[in-house]
Amino acid sequence: MISVLMAVFAKERPDNLRTSLQSLSTQTLQPTEIILVWDGPLPDRLSAIIDTFRGALNIRDVKLSQNRGLGAALAVGLAESASELVARMDADDIALPDRFARQYAAFTENPALDLVSGYAVEIDGNGTQGRLRTVPINHEDIISTLWANPIIHPAVMFRRDKILAVGSYNPSLRRRQDYELWFRCAAAGMRFGNIPEPLIEYRFTPDTHKRQSRKDMWQQGVIGFNGSRKIGLPLWKQLACFVPFLRSLLPAPLQHVAYRAMQRFDPRKNERSSP
Repeated sequence: MISVLMAVFAKERPDNLRTSLQSLSTQTLQPTEIILVWDGPLPDRLSAIIDTFRGALNIRDVKLSQNRGLGAALAVGLAESASELVARMDADDIALPDRFARQYAAFTENPALDLVSGYAVEIDGNGTQGRLRTVPINHEDIISTLWANPIIHPAVMFRRDKILAVGSYNPSLRRRQDYELWFRCAAAGMRFGNIPEPLIEYRFTPDTHKRQSRKDMWQQGVIGFNGSRKIGLPLWKQLACFVPFLRSLLPAPLQHVAYRAMQRFDPRKNERSSP
C-alpha cells in the first residue's frame, strides 16, 4: 500500500533517528515497508537503533558502499520500493500519528492527484515546537509558487510510477534534488496538492543554513531559474530563485536572521503554532 523512503548516513544523530523511526511505528495507517537506504556504511550506534525497530517495521535495507548523497540514495531506494504510493521521510523528522492516513485519504478522494504534501511544525535541535510552516493548497497555487518550492519534501507522498516516468531523483544532486524533481513533474503535467494540516515535525535550526554552501545556493538558483522558465513562470519569479544565494553571501550568524526576516515576502508562510 505505502512504502516509506528514507536515507540514513553516518553523521545522523542517534536520538533523532530513534524518534523518527518511532513515529513511523505508531502510525494509525501502517506502511507496508520502510525502504531504508544506508548512504554509505553506518556506525554501530545507528545500525543498533535500526535493529530495534525491525520487529515493529518491515525495514528493507538498501546499502550503498559509499556516501553518494541524498539524490543518489533516493533514486536507488525508489527503484527498490514495491508500493504504488511512496512517502518520503527524513531521518531527523517526526511523522505525526495520522500522517499516512490523511495522505492516503487524499489520494483516495481525488484519484487525479499525483503528489501530496502538507504543513509542518518546526522543531529545534531539542525537539521543542516552534512555528507552523504552511504552504499553498491547490494545484494552481502550488504551480504558480513553485519557484519558492511550496512542497515540504520530507512530508511528501507520491505515485511511484509517475515519479519514475519523469526520471526519478537526479542522482548527481546532493542537495535540492526535490526542487529539481518538482519542476520536471510540473512540466510533465502531474497534479499537486497540499493538505492544510501539519503532517510532520520538521527539524529546523540555525545549523540548517550552515550546512548549505554558497555553491549549493547558486545551484539552487540555477535549478529554480531554469525550472521556472521551463514551466512558463514570469521573469521576476525566475530571478527571485537567486535570493537564497544572495542571502548566503552574508556572514553565517546573519543568514538565519535574514531568512526569518524575508519570510514576510515568501508565499510559504510561517505562523506561531498553537500551544
